[in-house]
Amino acid sequence: MTEKHAEKNVVIIGGGIAGLTAAAYLSRAGMDVHLFERHTQPGGYISSFSRRGFTFPAGPTSFGSNGIVFPILEELGLREKCRFIPASRQLNWNRHDNCHDLLLHSPAQVCDELSAIFPHERRSLRRYFRWVETGGRGFRGLFESGLMFSGGKGALGQGLRLWLHNPLFPWAMAVARGRTNRSLHARYFRDPELIRMLDGLGYPVMTAATTLGMWVSYFQDYHRPLGGMQTIADVFAQSVREHGGHIHLGQGVRRILIDHGTAAGVRLTDETEIRARWVVSAADMRSTFLDMIGREHLLPSLITKLERGRPSESIFAVYLGLDDSAEMAASLGRFQADHIFFRCADGEYLQAVLLSKDNPSIVPPGRHALWLGRFASCEPWHDLEGAAYRQRKEDEAQDLIRRGEELVPGLSRHIEVMETASPLTFERYTGNWRGASAGWNWDPADNPQIKPATDVELKNFYCAGHWTYSPGGVPSAMITAWYIAQEILHHWHMNPASISP
Repeated sequence: MTEKHAEKNVVIIGGGIAGLTAAAYLSRAGMDVHLFERHTQPGGYISSFSRRGFTFPAGPTSFGSNGIVFPILEELGLREKCRFIPASRQLNWNRHDNCHDLLLHSPAQVCDELSAIFPHERRSLRRYFRWVETGGRGFRGLFESGLMFSGGKGALGQGLRLWLHNPLFPWAMAVARGRTNRSLHARYFRDPELIRMLDGLGYPVMTAATTLGMWVSYFQDYHRPLGGMQTIADVFAQSVREHGGHIHLGQGVRRILIDHGTAAGVRLTDETEIRARWVVSAADMRSTFLDMIGREHLLPSLITKLERGRPSESIFAVYLGLDDSAEMAASLGRFQADHIFFRCADGEYLQAVLLSKDNPSIVPPGRHALWLGRFASCEPWHDLEGAAYRQRKEDEAQDLIRRGEELVPGLSRHIEVMETASPLTFERYTGNWRGASAGWNWDPADNPQIKPATDVELKNFYCAGHWTYSPGGVPSAMITAWYIAQEILHHWHMNPASISP
């Protein structure tokens, strides 16, 4: 028999950074907030896990603020409760028996160093990085303006001021219009090695405007929390609880209850029903609509969008805890930055992150934590199970370690802890369809451009998270939650009467 509970103000589905952000704002305002997270700790994609004293990120290894993350932390009074260090990037590859280590420090510096390696592309590199520098100034002005929080109010005036301070920004955006990273690089360059190297930064296919934002973040806007990504989630969760909000861990949602076209609460996986005035889903969008709401409540146009959309690429990752040997310390010396894009001898790319660089609290004394990963499709994994699945994971992990040894000689001899994560692992533990790493696919041809406010005819229901706004990621998840919290608070203040059981 289904157990029913008295009606609450707000139920939030999912305890990732979007759900936590919405819960933090709403609980701080005095609303009765209940967040349900099916796992035993909050954080979702920004959670961490520990093995024998080594702490590893379950999802991203760093994040860009994009003028969003830090302002939200400031507004919630949480900025001083987290300590951050810069996350730096470099490009590494071996060419003609030479090792190249290229720090991504500034447009001019990267242009000069690439020009020395590819002198025949010098003029094109100058043109390209002039676009990066010009567009980057505009993006920085946009981030600093607070325009993302305006909701369109005063956007014209702010846009005019942005244009006056960065008169060439419209030109930079015109260059980007209608192009992807791949078509943009093919327009500027002819050398296939240089093109492939630049294409390998970021997601495989993304808009040229997103590419511009990527460069801005690489140069000055990527950050890592001391103690690991879980510290951010824990600070948010503590704030929610301190303001009277309720976080229910280990409790998933099976169904969103709908009464006459209005979201009225949720049914948990144990069949308990929780009634609520508002329901916010910060969970996987496809599962939210097709499973929790159901096709019978969806417009045919939305079902079509859901069925044609593709998720962002998943990842195969290896998490390594390394010993404190002198050989290992010397081999890791190539990490001038903590994040490396590495071109292997066969031309393939992988990412390597020295998680413990400037962050020793996440490892036992003297040890090192290393993350190796590459993009991977989920489809080839879905038919595997049992021994076949375990063997595929082992083979993929050993291949990554073998490639990693091109960058870190002797790596395999110094492993104390090893964990692996396939696309199925990410799908299972994050709930993201096909193990998507950042919402819908960043290729505009595969992004369904779903807008819940207009595509869903359901009152008192909202979506937040990296599926809700493209390109996805930590800033997108947080800004969507910010907007939803403001809208719910507006309606609540208009009608703040208490709710009777």
